[in-house]
Amino acid sequence: MTRTDSWRLKLLLATTATLLTLLVASLGAEVAVRYRERHRGTVPGTMPTMYYRHGRLGYALVRDFDYFGWVHINPQGFRGTRPVSFEKEHGVIRIMAVGGSTTFDSFVSTDSAAWPARLEHWLERLAPGLRVEVINAGVPGYGVTQDLIRLETELYAYRPDLIILYQGHNDLFGNLKSAAGLSGVPGQRPDEVAQVTPWTAWLERHSLFYAKVAERFKLQQFHRLRPRVDRSTPAAATIDEVAANFDRTVSEYLAVAQALGLRVVIPELVQISGSSLEETEPSRQKLWQTTVPFSNPATVLQGYQRYNLVLRDLGERYHAPFLSMVDLGIAGPDYYSPDDPIHFNDRGADRFAEGLARQLLAGNLFPVPGP
Repeated sequence: MTRTDSWRLKLLLATTATLLTLLVASLGAEVAVRYRERHRGTVPGTMPTMYYRHGRLGYALVRDFDYFGWVHINPQGFRGTRPVSFEKEHGVIRIMAVGGSTTFDSFVSTDSAAWPARLEHWLERLAPGLRVEVINAGVPGYGVTQDLIRLETELYAYRPDLIILYQGHNDLFGNLKSAAGLSGVPGQRPDEVAQVTPWTAWLERHSLFYAKVAERFKLQQFHRLRPRVDRSTPAAATIDEVAANFDRTVSEYLAVAQALGLRVVIPELVQISGSSLEETEPSRQKLWQTTVPFSNPATVLQGYQRYNLVLRDLGERYHAPFLSMVDLGIAGPDYYSPDDPIHFNDRGADRFAEGLARQLLAGNLFPVPGP
């Protein structure tokens, strides 16, 4: 054997040993992550394998899916295990809850603890004899635009008697991010679909370890976001801009729902700071700064106030009742997931659902069940 052949053999053996070590380590990490997700004592912060890449919406929920017992997606793509058919049972009022992660209720302990499920419970408890089916059509990360696409392409076919549109958190954060100059440069190909290699697609589908690491990397990048625009821009101008965008997208949703003959009600957006326009509690200030790193807490809270005013105004314009939730007092950390200003814990979800049920019943907002 020549010296060159010996060197090549050593290199091959070293490379093979390295690859085998990486493979064993990866398999061990995969087993450990899956074991932890199934046996952990707190709700998972991220559930990346619950999603797949979607042609129109960017991503969607994997159907007929079980995330280690924490979250279930039924065969129709809604949270829970109960299948939903296009044809509902006679005499049943079908309610569809639409929104993002605050409707999906990402941080409650079980499917049955999410506020749409609790709403069904409270309606039947407060009005004995009332037969109600509440569908949780929330998808984490979606805004009103994605809700509109889903309404026009799939949700309308279920012919809900009532749609509860609880949406605005993602739109506010997204619009504030855009106002901070962080939406990217359009260039010649705005919104181009990102290229995905076959091995990346395989890992996203089959490796929870890879998906978790990728999600953690994205989260770190998010927390490092800082405005790229002149921060001397008055907050009022920023709020006017984001409110105008929200007004337009919600108007489009309500107009389409109205054209389809679907009735909509709009609950007020709630969050940890309540109706306050300026957060004075240091821990909550830090929480908002972490959640929305590209804006300041005062601007975020002013944005919530304006968004609720927009929802109230549009509700009157499109005959979609606006339900005030501020009197429920769902403010403070007792009602929200730890280190989170917008996502309910079990207690917050139940309180929101009970208050919503009482308002729906008191306002006689249920239409006669359709065929």
